[in-house]
Amino acid sequence: MNWLTTDWKTLMDPGLAHVGLILVALFCGALIGLERQRHEKPAGLRTLILVCLGSAAFTMAGFAFTSKTGDSGRVAAQIVTGIGFLGAGVILHPRGTISGATTAATIWVTAAIGMLAGAGYGGGAVALSLLVRLVLQGAETYEIRLYKKQPPAVVSFDFDPSGGRTRIRLERVLIDYSTLDIPAKWEAIRDGMERVTLRLQLPRRHLRELLDDIVEIPEVKSVNQENRSSTSTAG
Repeated sequence: MNWLTTDWKTLMDPGLAHVGLILVALFCGALIGLERQRHEKPAGLRTLILVCLGSAAFTMAGFAFTSKTGDSGRVAAQIVTGIGFLGAGVILHPRGTISGATTAATIWVTAAIGMLAGAGYGGGAVALSLLVRLVLQGAETYEIRLYKKQPPAVVSFDFDPSGGRTRIRLERVLIDYSTLDIPAKWEAIRDGMERVTLRLQLPRRHLRELLDDIVEIPEVKSVNQENRSSTSTAG
């Protein structure tokens, strides 16, 4: 069982070890990426596989440079910096709001797993990826149970359909808050306008963030909220 805790490069031929570690990085990225892909997150299967593979490859290159340039740690430091920029691009949006922090953190820890694999510890990389997958799924289960305890809010959005484009933008926001699978009533109303009505069970902060993102869509003319003591109107 030494392969679980020992540097693979000391257990087998270095060339064979590198191939095995690259395959481990691919597996680990896919393991986490499949969970993210299932939830239609911005960083899905392909992104996380590439992040893990890239981190592993750069780490291996860092060790190769050690004998020539002296410090493999510089490569690792640059990986961390680069992943920071990638994560920032995920959570910052042009309209000034911030979302997707969990996706950014997932990219960050996937890079760490790739670096662990690139350093030779394939067993540790697999174990860490399994733990990350468990955390993501466990947190989701907990959040679902927590949401069910929240008082329901019936929210309706009146919007200009704009040839169907507005509905697509609304659905994209609902995906970000994992509410797309909630039954929605889409209907035509007066003067060519349309309305969607949702019954949401979200914590107050998440509900306010959702409504804030909705009212940022120019075609949304009003947002009406019932059962939580307030009604808001945009436009």
